[in-house]
Amino acid sequence: MKNYAFFIGIDVSKETLDFALIVQNIVQFHLQVTNDKLGIEQFIKQVRKQNKEFSFVNSLFCMEHTARAAPWDL
Repeated sequence: MKNYAFFIGIDVSKETLDFALIVQNIVQFHLQVTNDKLGIEQFIKQVRKQNKEFSFVNSLFCMEHTARAAPWDL
């Protein structure tokens, strides 16, 4: 079983993405961005600024959609 150093929770809605970075069971930061390429780039820039040791290799991403944002609900 792989050990992850970083856990990123993402709440996905049509307009926004809400990111939470968790390290050692502590939320390091929360960031809401637009649900587009620019928003994701903002998250990556911020997460690297908050934690210099951040790496995608040892990160686990978990997502859930908000309400009716999923395409099958439209």
